[in-house]
Amino acid sequence: MSSSDPQERGPSSEGRTPAEGGGSLSLVDLLEFDRDAIVEDWLSRVAPLFANLRLTREQILDALPAFIDELRDTLEAEEAGGDRRPPHHRKASEAHGRQRQRLGFSAALVAREYGLLRDCLLERIEQEDIHFPLSQLRLLSLRIDTAMREAVSQFELDSPERKSEEAEERERFFQLSPDMFCIAGIDAYFKRVNAYFVQVLGWSEPELYRFPFLDLVHPDDREATRREVSKLSQGIPTLRFENRFRCKDGRYKWLAWAARSVPAQGLIYAAARDITEQKVAAQERERLLEALRDSEARFRNMADHAPVMLWVTDVDGVTTYMNRGWYAFTGQTEAQGLGLGWLDAIHPDDLERTRNIFLSANLAHHRSFRLDYRLRGTDGVYHWAVDTGSPRFDTEGRFLGYIGSIIDISDRKQAEVDREALLARESAARKEAEEANQLKDEFLATVSHELRTPLTAILGWVQLLRTGHLPESRRERALETMERNARAQGQLIEDLLDVSRIMSGKLKLDVEPVDLSTVVQQALDSVRPAADARGVQVQATVDSSSSVMGDLQRLQQVVWNLLSNAVKFTPRNGHVRLLVERRDSLVELTVQDTGQGIPAAFLPHVFERFRQADSGTTRKTGGLGLGLSIVRHIVEMHGGTVAVASEGEGRGATFTVRLPLSIMQRRDPLMAPSPRPPSAPGPESVRPAELNGVRVLVVDDEEDARELLRTLLEDSGAHVLTAGSAAEGLQVLQEEPPDVLVSDIGMPGTDGYGFIERVRALPADRGGRTPAVAITAYARSEDRTRVLRAGFQSHVPKPVEPVELLAVLASLAGCFEVPLKS
Repeated sequence: MSSSDPQERGPSSEGRTPAEGGGSLSLVDLLEFDRDAIVEDWLSRVAPLFANLRLTREQILDALPAFIDELRDTLEAEEAGGDRRPPHHRKASEAHGRQRQRLGFSAALVAREYGLLRDCLLERIEQEDIHFPLSQLRLLSLRIDTAMREAVSQFELDSPERKSEEAEERERFFQLSPDMFCIAGIDAYFKRVNAYFVQVLGWSEPELYRFPFLDLVHPDDREATRREVSKLSQGIPTLRFENRFRCKDGRYKWLAWAARSVPAQGLIYAAARDITEQKVAAQERERLLEALRDSEARFRNMADHAPVMLWVTDVDGVTTYMNRGWYAFTGQTEAQGLGLGWLDAIHPDDLERTRNIFLSANLAHHRSFRLDYRLRGTDGVYHWAVDTGSPRFDTEGRFLGYIGSIIDISDRKQAEVDREALLARESAARKEAEEANQLKDEFLATVSHELRTPLTAILGWVQLLRTGHLPESRRERALETMERNARAQGQLIEDLLDVSRIMSGKLKLDVEPVDLSTVVQQALDSVRPAADARGVQVQATVDSSSSVMGDLQRLQQVVWNLLSNAVKFTPRNGHVRLLVERRDSLVELTVQDTGQGIPAAFLPHVFERFRQADSGTTRKTGGLGLGLSIVRHIVEMHGGTVAVASEGEGRGATFTVRLPLSIMQRRDPLMAPSPRPPSAPGPESVRPAELNGVRVLVVDDEEDARELLRTLLEDSGAHVLTAGSAAEGLQVLQEEPPDVLVSDIGMPGTDGYGFIERVRALPADRGGRTPAVAITAYARSEDRTRVLRAGFQSHVPKPVEPVELLAVLASLAGCFEVPLKS
């Protein structure tokens, strides 16, 4: 480093305080303020001289800064005047020479050091343009030369004084060293020990010299110590050896030895350090480490056998540990799972959310967290798991990372799903029950209304007829009205029975080839009077080749229901169009009207039982809301489908029935007669007259019913006997045996079944084989089956059709032959 560079010279002359009143620097000021710059300049000059010695900066400098300070003090005293000058530190210069000698310097190189120092000072003086007395320059050079001679004098090997000083120095070093120095013989006796050796072991020097040092070595270390002494006797140095020496108080201390031997002299030069505290600390550390290892092993064993998956992260959120449960569950290896690799097992839909919450907790807020996500198992199936993490802190509150656990909650999640589904089903069932309850109330109200309405007409006209004041034209209208309302009531009852059969699965089909054109014509004949009365035009287009396998009466019921509905909901001057055509392997029947239409919200519920778009007290049309439900069930029993379409209120509706061309089902021989849709009101059919002279016994607990049957049968020429109970009937039967027996089923005491059972128990000559007809309001198919099995020959449901009853009685009485079916 050049001393001429102002950036490298330490403090400049600017801002300095001159020693004297003038503006220039003095030599003392230069040594004081530019000392560091002078040192750096000197170092840059001498460094190349020491390049091959590989010395540190401190070794090169040695006592130079102190020497420059001594020069400054000397010049400052000379400026002050007087004879007192600071003492010259000769020993410092001599010590510098010895240091240089130990480092391998030559005397010439040391002299060169001092010469370079003089050059640095003179060049600095010249650069700074310093003016000073010549006496100061002589004094400066004198001190440098004196110091150089004193340093170089240490290189004179034959100097007795130097040898004496070196010997003293070695002794001081030996005695004052903080290490335990000793000289021992190959014979295992100490020859010399320093003061610190005595201090550490507590033995006095004479005591240490008295017995072999092996006696002080711990028994467990003697053999190793003996081997080490043997190697030293062979000239092999000991770089480090540890053993235990016994102190005077009986305790043992650990010593660490380094030794070299001089075999020719039989001596061993050794240095030892007391490492007892380090050993104790190391043992304690080892004990703690062992305890830590045991604790970690216990933790790992516990963690690996824990019924949950465990994990640990560091301060950066990197996973450093996962227990065996994780790897067994996911199939990952340790290399795959640690770090952030465990995220690869998370379901893609849960990955981003899981990563954000996990890293945010680890890197930001350091709070406990809980995560639910789907975790891929070894089978590739994702399982729901809950991950709970808690932050870890040391005793000083520093964040260390997280520890957490993962539990498979698939069963719990499934239970929650099942519970939610159950709750949804229960809610739906409750809503359905509430709706059903509401529908039931509405239905019962509708039934009450639909039954009371025709009854009102019937009772009203009956009361007017009883007055006897009605003219003949009004009498005919009264009778027509009463018959029409009675038949309407019968149709309501038939609909209710059909629904009952459908719900119980008892509705059966009488399957045979059916020509749909015939079915449509019969339905049209039934509906046309009502349509004409309402001013609705009905048109039909029928493919005459449209034949299916099915139940004639049930299919007629379907067509009649659809046409009746269309007529009922179509205003005056409206149109109803019926179309039957073949479409591939299906027959399609379409009923289209221009009526009031169906709201979009109600379309899905059109074919449900008891459902009506207008179910309030202000509704414009009657009915129980059962017809379309019956239609759907009958069509589906035929293997077909029925659908409805409507563009909205006021836009009409279209019902479409699709039936396959062939259906085969087994007929139930005990099937109840298929109900027929009500025929248009007209003149009553002619009664058969073959009952003339036939004896008929009527058993019924209702007097009105008995009188009705008596009147009907007597008008047909029969001789009628009546009984008000089963017991009375049995008595009359035996006293005046009839040709035919007519009995009600529902009677108090003994019902019709019990009555016929007792009749059949009688011998033939007392009426046991009398033909019997059951008349009952129980009109289900199972009721008819029970009637026939009980012993009756026929079953006539209420309300009684007179023509049907008279035909049955005539047949049973043998008054005419029943024609065989062709």
